[in-house]
Amino acid sequence: MITMKIVKDSKIVAKIVIIDKKNRVLLLKRSKNHKKFPEEMDLPGGHLNENEPLLKGLEREVDEETGLKVKDPVFYKTEGNKHFFYMRYDSSPIKLSHEHTSYGFFGKKELKKDKKFEKIALEVLEMIKR
Repeated sequence: MITMKIVKDSKIVAKIVIIDKKNRVLLLKRSKNHKKFPEEMDLPGGHLNENEPLLKGLEREVDEETGLKVKDPVFYKTEGNKHFFYMRYDSSPIKLSHEHTSYGFFGKKELKKDKKFEKIALEVLEMIKR
């Protein structure tokens, strides 16, 4: 008999701002089937599994959602239960999961301060500019 371990999500979230060579940020469009925030733009990442280390969870989520490998992530900040990192994009192909319908790279002028994850992306772009 095969037994499967049921993995539960924790309340901890890890997200990453992925920045290309033109200082644009990768955003993913959530599918309309998402229970929370359908069709909104999102940063790669998500809920960690219970007892999963922060960076391992970030790596797993980014790989699941985009097929990208997290390389040299830099911690940016924590807001409540959300932990934000950033890294440079290495031009690897992006393969979206069923959770997202499209993606794009967006520059500062295209990002909106009133959108929670776009605001974080703008903050990171401003910080690395210095």
